[in-house]
Amino acid sequence: MISIIIFFFIFPLIYSNHHLHSLPSIVIDPNDYPESDLILHNFQHQFHPTYSYRCLLQTESKYFHLDSSCQLLTRLSLKQICPLNYTLKLEIVFPQNTTIYELIIELRYKNSFQFNIKNDQSIITLPFYCNNHNEINIENKKYEISIGNAHILLNEDHEEKLCQFEKNPYRIKLKENEFYENFLQTKPISSCSATNYLLASSNSKRNFEYFTLNSSTGYLSLIRPLDYESITTWKLVIQGHDKASIPFYTYVIIDVDDINDCPPLLSWNFPLQTIEILNNTDAFNIEIAVHESKVEQNNVIIANLIASDLDTSSNIDDQIKFQLTINSTDSLPFEIHGPFADSTFVLSTNHKLDRELQDKYIFNLILTDNGQPKLSSYYELSIYILDDNDNSPIFDKSIYYVDIQENNFINTTLIQVSANDSDLDDNGRVTYELNDINNKYVTIDSQTGIIRTKMQYDFEQFKHFTFNVTAMDHPKKGQQFKTTATVSVHIINQNDNIPKVS
Repeated sequence: MISIIIFFFIFPLIYSNHHLHSLPSIVIDPNDYPESDLILHNFQHQFHPTYSYRCLLQTESKYFHLDSSCQLLTRLSLKQICPLNYTLKLEIVFPQNTTIYELIIELRYKNSFQFNIKNDQSIITLPFYCNNHNEINIENKKYEISIGNAHILLNEDHEEKLCQFEKNPYRIKLKENEFYENFLQTKPISSCSATNYLLASSNSKRNFEYFTLNSSTGYLSLIRPLDYESITTWKLVIQGHDKASIPFYTYVIIDVDDINDCPPLLSWNFPLQTIEILNNTDAFNIEIAVHESKVEQNNVIIANLIASDLDTSSNIDDQIKFQLTINSTDSLPFEIHGPFADSTFVLSTNHKLDRELQDKYIFNLILTDNGQPKLSSYYELSIYILDDNDNSPIFDKSIYYVDIQENNFINTTLIQVSANDSDLDDNGRVTYELNDINNKYVTIDSQTGIIRTKMQYDFEQFKHFTFNVTAMDHPKKGQQFKTTATVSVHIINQNDNIPKVS
């Protein structure tokens, strides 16, 4: 790309408009301005850094104009304009005065135009127009001529073969995650020379984000490191120009060499339909729940684990292998089987799980690949054991012995029985009931287990009685469990009878 040389000056405010002031010339290459409305120079803060002012062109120009922001712009493409010096007069208008500046814009091609002419050739066609035509007569001309600011070289009777690159395509391999400067030079065959090189505009825009080409030497360099996991192969189109500005092309194919820079990953599959996934937002912190009735046996599969890695190996005998281990200092009722086909693991139980013994297991899984260096991923797995109604209520005694004196008041508290169920919630909620046959002696509070007298006892009528109490749980589904205990009541005699003479 040919640079535009622009001189920046800040001028003090001039309070006189009797004199014409000069600005430094602006020298530009017309090739750099192939379209209209391209900025040549910005005068916005050049004449005074604080006061506001307006910029005007004193005379209208076919090629240049000023916008409201004091930017000097092209009206049209400059590539076909005669390369001469163009003088503009700028009016800088302040609230109380106006100053006029003269500005010269010099159109000058940095590179000479070269034409190969035959012996009988008298006309050449220029890439720009002067005096409304672009053809000139070269009879009786020297080998070097100037038209305006353009330098033209005439090569007598010299026919050059079309240029081409030494290779088509170039193919190389670069490691990912590394910077490379001047990693490849694209150059033409020895019989021709190129004036400049560029990445062809037909390339993917992404190519320009990663690669840069030295337009003079043809050396390719990286702007940022390549990533194998994003793109494995790049294809660049390189364009060169010979002395006659005729383009020629080649391809550069870059294979990205993978390194072990990605840790392995696990994907989870839970075969039991009754397993409930509690957390599915964090792939590295897995929380699941399973009913204890589903893990009452050994070797129950909890999860199938599939290992993967974005890194690969080109050698089929050195495919990436994985190792999955449980990281815990505790003795856990789980084990890892595998890998199967080098990437699949199975997590299963190795003995029965019982919620009443332990209701939660939290441990880490470490997945390691076989790369150099080895990389690992860490997963935390939480397994919650859900309650099932698998326990019966248990009385604190199987037989309760109670003594009570006769002539008691009705509704006297006789005893309180108690049974516990190690299950949770309704599975462990216990109520009580009496055997119907003995209900004439006592009543029971179904919630508290308090047994009260239903009548007044008389030692002279009966001295002892027994009855059964049943404790039961209340599962919302599944089987209900009941347990029975016996209460033995002994009535104590009181001196409540007058002696009689027989």
